[in-house]
Amino acid sequence: MDIHLSDRVYDWLLLVGAIVTSIALYSFLEKIARALFFPLATLAIVLILAKVVFGVTPDYLWHNLIHLLRRFSNRFF
Repeated sequence: MDIHLSDRVYDWLLLVGAIVTSIALYSFLEKIARALFFPLATLAIVLILAKVVFGVTPDYLWHNLIHLLRRFSNRFF
């Protein structure tokens, strides 16, 4: 009888530990999601406006960014 009781206690402790861990992990991931949402949403809005207003595609912006970084790195290295 004592063996079954101790197994149940360990099961409950494992369950409580899993719940506490999942709550901590959820709050951590929620903070990361909130921190990343607004910058990514702003970037998406800027890209959409650049496409609609100026006709600039993300590929064109990416190509120019890579080209600018290469010129910048060649100047210093």
